[in-house]
Amino acid sequence: METKFNVFEVFQIAEKIEHNNAKFYLKAAELFDDPERRDIYYKMANWRAKHEKALANRRKSFSEKTGQFGTFDPDNYVLSNPHVMASLAALTAKPGSDRALTGREGKEQIIKHAIRRAKETIVFYRGLKEFTRDPASEDTIDQIIREEDQHIRILAQSIEGGVTI
Repeated sequence: METKFNVFEVFQIAEKIEHNNAKFYLKAAELFDDPERRDIYYKMANWRAKHEKALANRRKSFSEKTGQFGTFDPDNYVLSNPHVMASLAALTAKPGSDRALTGREGKEQIIKHAIRRAKETIVFYRGLKEFTRDPASEDTIDQIIREEDQHIRILAQSIEGGVTI
């Protein structure tokens, strides 16, 4: 049985990924005693939460315009529960790994970590395109990838001192 997602479901997956990222950043903030570094994570959590809300609004608009909603298929758990697909994009490192946060990272390391997470998200979305039903779903993913690319540019500029996050 082949699993293919429509635009509505792609939005649901993207929203869950943003939600998971926001939760990660909030939890990461707790590792830091330094208010400035902790604030960077709070800002990233807020950024992801706002993106989640924007995606939810786009999903709602799409549904209102097309009358299309998610698919319920009792024989296909993943298709009926797009959040399961989002869990595959879990980007956290195992404690003790060289990628796990310690709470001692400097501002540049924190931002580089956020860039890496955004790049990993893009890889996930590129793979997700293979599981879409139609060109509209692919276009939606392409748009989300462009938004992630924009996040990466802003984060990179903040390292260079051109932008404050």
